[in-house]
Amino acid sequence: MSSKNNPELRGAVTELRKYKGKTVKPCRVIDPTQGIDFIGAAFESGEIVTDANTKRPIPYQAIYG
Repeated sequence: MSSKNNPELRGAVTELRKYKGKTVKPCRVIDPTQGIDFIGAAFESGEIVTDANTKRPIPYQAIYG
């Protein structure tokens, strides 16, 4: 019997992206004081990936490779 909830039928999981040689995973970034609410990137340690110049979190979709 087939089921849509069978994990074996879902296909391969995509590989996590890398930022400056370190693996990052998607995470929700919310900061109402700065108007930030999007899916950002975090290192495996839990630290949010930020832009060195602006000190703002980097969106996960902006990281390639």
